[in-house]
Amino acid sequence: MVTTMKMHRSAFQLAVFGLVLSYSVTQTQQVQGSADLIFLIDGSGHLGSNEFQLIRSFIVNFIQDLNIGPDAIQIGLVQYSNTPSTEFYLNTYPTKRGVLNAMKNLWQKIGDQANTGKALQFLIDNHFIPSAGSRAEEGVPQVMVLMTSRQSTDDVKRGVFSIKKRGTFTFVVGVKDADAAEAKLIATDPSFVMLIPDFQGMATTRQGLMSLFSLVATKQLVIEVGEPKAEVQISKRDIVFLIDGSSSVGRANFLQICKLIMSITDKFVIGPDSVQVAVVQYSDVPRTEFYLNTHTTQSALQTALKNLSLRGGWTLNTGAALDYTSKNHFTRAAGSRKEDSVPQFLVLITGGRSKDEVKHPADTLKRAAVMIFAVGAGDVDPAQLHEVAIDPSLEFRVDDFHSLQELQERLMAPLSTLAGVTIVYEKPNVPVKKEMDKRDIVFLVDGSHNVGRRNLAAIRDFITRIVTAFDIGSDGVRIGLVQYSDVAEAEFFLNTYSSKNEVLSHVRRLTQRGGAVLKTGKALNYVLKYLFTKYSGSRQEEGVPQFLVLIAGGKSRDDVKLPSDALSQAGVTTLVIGVENVIKQLQEVSSDPNLAFGVKEFSYLPDIQQEILLPLSTLTGVRKASERQTDPTTEEIQQDVLLPLSTLTGVKKIVSEMPTVKNTKEIIDTRERDIVFLIDGSTKVGSTFSSVREFLHGVIEHLNVGLNSNRIAVVQYSTDPTVEFLLNTYSSKGEVLDAVGNLEPKGGRTLNTGAALNYVIRNVFTAASGSRRDSGVPQLLVLLISGKSNDNVKKAAEALKKAAIVTFVIGAMDADGKELQDIAYSSNLLFAIQDFQSLPDIQDQVLQPLKTLIVEIVKMPSSVTEGNKRDVVFLIDGSYHVGTFFYLIRDLIINLIPNFNLAKDKDQISVVQYSDNARIEFPLNAYTSNEQVLAATRKLRLKGGRKLKTGFALDFVRRNVFSRSGGGRQHLGISQILVLITTGKSQDDVRRPSEELKQAGIVPFAVGIGDVDRSELNQVAYSPKLAFQVDDYWGLSDLDLHLLSISQNEENVPTPPISGSAVDKRDVIFLIDGSAKIGKGFSTVRQFMAKMVEKFDVGEEKVQFGVVQFSETPRTEFLLNTHSTKKGVLTAIKKLKIKRGKKINIGRALDHVIKSVFTSSAGSRLDSAVPQILLLLTSGRSRDDVSQQAEKLRKLGIVLFGIGLKEADQTVLEPMAYSASLVFPVRSFQGLMDIQNRLQLIMKSVAIEVVETPVEDF
Repeated sequence: MVTTMKMHRSAFQLAVFGLVLSYSVTQTQQVQGSADLIFLIDGSGHLGSNEFQLIRSFIVNFIQDLNIGPDAIQIGLVQYSNTPSTEFYLNTYPTKRGVLNAMKNLWQKIGDQANTGKALQFLIDNHFIPSAGSRAEEGVPQVMVLMTSRQSTDDVKRGVFSIKKRGTFTFVVGVKDADAAEAKLIATDPSFVMLIPDFQGMATTRQGLMSLFSLVATKQLVIEVGEPKAEVQISKRDIVFLIDGSSSVGRANFLQICKLIMSITDKFVIGPDSVQVAVVQYSDVPRTEFYLNTHTTQSALQTALKNLSLRGGWTLNTGAALDYTSKNHFTRAAGSRKEDSVPQFLVLITGGRSKDEVKHPADTLKRAAVMIFAVGAGDVDPAQLHEVAIDPSLEFRVDDFHSLQELQERLMAPLSTLAGVTIVYEKPNVPVKKEMDKRDIVFLVDGSHNVGRRNLAAIRDFITRIVTAFDIGSDGVRIGLVQYSDVAEAEFFLNTYSSKNEVLSHVRRLTQRGGAVLKTGKALNYVLKYLFTKYSGSRQEEGVPQFLVLIAGGKSRDDVKLPSDALSQAGVTTLVIGVENVIKQLQEVSSDPNLAFGVKEFSYLPDIQQEILLPLSTLTGVRKASERQTDPTTEEIQQDVLLPLSTLTGVKKIVSEMPTVKNTKEIIDTRERDIVFLIDGSTKVGSTFSSVREFLHGVIEHLNVGLNSNRIAVVQYSTDPTVEFLLNTYSSKGEVLDAVGNLEPKGGRTLNTGAALNYVIRNVFTAASGSRRDSGVPQLLVLLISGKSNDNVKKAAEALKKAAIVTFVIGAMDADGKELQDIAYSSNLLFAIQDFQSLPDIQDQVLQPLKTLIVEIVKMPSSVTEGNKRDVVFLIDGSYHVGTFFYLIRDLIINLIPNFNLAKDKDQISVVQYSDNARIEFPLNAYTSNEQVLAATRKLRLKGGRKLKTGFALDFVRRNVFSRSGGGRQHLGISQILVLITTGKSQDDVRRPSEELKQAGIVPFAVGIGDVDRSELNQVAYSPKLAFQVDDYWGLSDLDLHLLSISQNEENVPTPPISGSAVDKRDVIFLIDGSAKIGKGFSTVRQFMAKMVEKFDVGEEKVQFGVVQFSETPRTEFLLNTHSTKKGVLTAIKKLKIKRGKKINIGRALDHVIKSVFTSSAGSRLDSAVPQILLLLTSGRSRDDVSQQAEKLRKLGIVLFGIGLKEADQTVLEPMAYSASLVFPVRSFQGLMDIQNRLQLIMKSVAIEVVETPVEDF
């Protein structure tokens, strides 16, 4: 096969023989730079004299175009047949003339053999060395061009190994009878092989070689040397086929695509430890046919491929499909083994031109180390194929689909041999970002039926072009998008995406919302309330300009003037775009008549692109209107109170007693609260401290103060805190006001806010200091701060929330906005002012929640709040009864997500929809970050279904979602929580599945909307206090389920019932380090083991213990069936003597326990499904390999706990432990005693999973 090489324009690396080949994105038109180039030419008698002269001419013509010199390109030449011989070294001729003269005198060596392997080794030993002119140590590229006419008569593998180990570029030009397979083995990459069967193509070949060599000499093409292997056998790979399923392809052609995939995959060994295959079909939208981990056998895969059918669709959005595949298939949850260094491949097969942009999503895949093949049949766009493919050699085109079969071998070769990709880009100089580069832009788009799908596509393309013009990023331009008709719905917020590719990907996937009525006024209110806020990513308080771009195709049915004025007063600059018949109404919305743009129809949007870009790029926004001077109305007070109250954490339900009067002075305050003012008393406050005193006086004046009503405390702080008076110091308002009047600034230059917050938690919000927290009285903290803290505030802020202390924050002067957000209980309880002299302006805003707040504390089960790991499943009503209000349920989940710490070994979240059946939207282990879960949740759409079978759904999540196979981690001691959101009475029984949930240790919350059966909610919920009911969907904002983070614990999680056999049985082996490093600490190790044994019920039918000691070698102290009583085990432990030894070989010790301890003859009950536990205690890093043994343990279902002393830290233990959560590094021997209870709790909850994969090669 003849391979034509072109200059590579994409950026990628090919890892072959431990080498990584990198192409940069720059092109070079002529040869420059430097390189050491050696021609290794076949001079055997297999070539005729005329043929040898053609090879000589090839080299001479090649050299003519090079810049030869000791600081440029150096040339060496070796000829070989039976043996190799040097014609000249790299440093023999420093000029081009000298090299060319030497070439004229070159004569054929002749010989009956062609020992290429020997010649390769000769080059390494005699030419690529400094004395022969090699400049490898100076970083000059080392290049070899092998010109051969036949298969080598000796073994080439050793020579190939040696030359590639050095990072040498190896090109192979094969003439006459050269062996293609051998050439590919020798070349750095198969694409570096150029075969010329009849010598006629030598000129073309020389040009291709020159193009590649030019890249090498200018270091646009580099090699990174990894750890090579003498033999490369790449048996594992993940291959995703992305196939055109549009109607234009047709059924007959679609069968040809399937036939090609079947013929390719049939050549591979399919399985979880071999090759995995996935298929995605796409047209206007992509659809997964199956994932990488769906089919684990060849027969199952071939059956699935035979069953594929054309889905249809007239639009081809390849860009959106590439983006979808990147996010949904090259992930661990979908079966990708990228993290295990398994090569990742995407094969695109398409028959038409994409309607959307493909370059950005393709580049994203390439940067994610995915090697993309682009296969086009029929009327495809070659430019698009070029943009998609990771390299021109991986672009394939045929005239029609029936010709696809001709590509089988050409596709098979790279799919079988390439070892993956890594992207290397030159780092650009990063300019300092100017403040003017920052802006927050929200697009509000008419998604009604009035616009239509064709016009929406035009709008989508227009937004894409606008976004492309900006530098998108969290520190640059932020983009938000809302679609509306009768109601508005956010597509994404200002802080949802932090890169241009992510924003463009979502915009390209935008589909019409629908709806016959257009309520623009309501939509304007929506964006003001939900998009231009700190929570949604607005940076208005940082002075970043705020822009709204409204695109509408019809007249609004509601008033637009009032919401437009509100936007203007809020400092938002509004641009409007509309078709000509509605532009007059829309002019009322724009901030200025010049910012209203009319088009004949939406297809003309490109004509006004620059007119829109100009104000978006240059305007600095409008100033926010000054605060209202008049007293607020009752309705305004209600809104102000409800907003902060709806987001408070740590409460079951938040209720606002609404005043019937016009201002806060007339609100009657009859509730009990404990209110602590923590005030900045540093020197920075200075003369404005009097304003602080007046503010405190004004607030307290309007509160009902007394030992049985509101109690007040004041703490001042700077470097350290000082208590002015505690909650129980004064019993009357007069006494408190007198004390406030006498306050003087504390002074001090440093502000340690974190320490001060911790201080009030530990010393002020306590019963001794007058706190009534234990009696359920709300605990409120009001912080006044003027600068950035000198210490960390995050942990203290989290502690406040976990303690159910509601924190108001007032920040002035140089206070840090991020710190204030961290500390405030919600963004609505955060007040920013210029200085403390402005405190009177916000007095009423602070007083309203202080006087009307009602908080009911819920005591949560202890395991729900211990640590920072939870499995949380939202089970939500997806029936038709919910209808268009589904987005409000979705918003509730979205608002809760930021309160979790989502990571692999932290919190996990799953969402399940149900009606008459249940559907998992994403399992617990699908996503490992808050951003990923937020993105997935925002994509949720109503499932549908007429019946509501809550009982079935409860049973479904227990069996399929909370289970170990579904990502549940109860077997590791991690608590599990269910949040049920339902809108009606179940049509099946909920009592039994609810009980089974609780018996399984799962804590259910129940949320009912509208006409639900309250008794049914109580039956489902863990306790009546965890059952919630609201009158309508909007009432969800008055609920707060953040009580998952409260630390006031009284009740215990129910333990699963003992059902007879294995649940109270365990086989536990202590594998303990007995090396010299343990030394005198061995007595503490013995004590630790004894304490652990005492906590279990020991016996033949209960818990069994064994002990193995190790250093260089392992030694069994006693087996699982040696002692059948607790007394016998404890006596044996007491008699243990340290083994001693200088080294520790943990791999050998693990192998010993697998073969000799966890066996039936040694007492193991593994075959009876009794949990097998191995407690490894080590003092340092193993001298031998542990990976294979650790994997065998996992496959056997043996749960290894890693306990580390001295040098055994997290990095030492994690590769061996069953999971990272079972790693326990301790600082001292005494620390062993501190982890006993945690170990015991987890050990008692460990369940066994039968693993079908056999463990071989013991």
